[in-house]
Amino acid sequence: MTLVSSKETQKIFLTTKTKITHFVGNLEIIISPEFYWVRKFEIPVKTETQARHVLPTLFEDIIDDTSTLTYQVIKLEENIFLCFAYNNKKIYETIKTLNIPISNISSIYFAQNECQNFKSFKVDELKFMYTSEGILIKVPNNLLDDVMDLKKVINNIKLSTYKLQIKLYNDVVNTKYYYLMFLFFALLIVTNIIKYVDFSSQINKNEVAIEKLKKISKLPSSMIQTNSILSKYDKSIKKENKKREAIAYVLSNRNFDLKSLNIENETLNLEYLSVDKNKVDDFLSKKYKILSSSANSFVLKVRIKL
Repeated sequence: MTLVSSKETQKIFLTTKTKITHFVGNLEIIISPEFYWVRKFEIPVKTETQARHVLPTLFEDIIDDTSTLTYQVIKLEENIFLCFAYNNKKIYETIKTLNIPISNISSIYFAQNECQNFKSFKVDELKFMYTSEGILIKVPNNLLDDVMDLKKVINNIKLSTYKLQIKLYNDVVNTKYYYLMFLFFALLIVTNIIKYVDFSSQINKNEVAIEKLKKISKLPSSMIQTNSILSKYDKSIKKENKKREAIAYVLSNRNFDLKSLNIENETLNLEYLSVDKNKVDDFLSKKYKILSSSANSFVLKVRIKL
């Protein structure tokens, strides 16, 4: 999480014993293993997001209450993940005691990822070392002798891209924010209810007006009857259009001498004078089904289905 940008940046290793009397510019904070739990898990998933969903269950055997924790995951290899669990509030409260302005904190990192070049070291009279599995832990002071003081070289550490996804604000502020959001949405809901009531009233007025028009025009009262009438007229219109299209198509070919045409139900009867039967049949069959076609003397009678 990056809050500010400055040319001067100082790195600090945060422990439960850290005290800061002076700092210049921005701070990049590396937090000790006292503030988080870290383990390597083999999880049969492909992505870090999928792995994070199962972490509360996996950490249950070492942490009593996992409901207040935040989780982060780094994929090391296929199905192997480096998993972190930490209490956001605990880290925030510790930083708060140092009287560091939040605006001066550039980023926060896990010591697990940032101190891998040192097998063991000490900070604030506390000693740390990496286990054979590559996990950084705090150890009793009498366990290690003559270890390096990390504070002397901390500003030379090249930090990784793995930052804590942490919120640096008080829960009270957070609660006030949620109250304001709740109030906003409550007002929005009330406004929508008022609009809905107004719309409903307008719809009722329109329905009354429609009923009056139906009575004046002697239209059916139900929509089923109205739709039935509309459907009936729609079918009639379609039939008439089919007839017009068929007549227009027949008349479009001026090479044939059309003597007469008439329509009986779904059939168009045609009579041609002195024409080639095959040519007429070929022309008509491109668009319509020929029911019959017979030539008598100089007259060709054709019946096509509309």
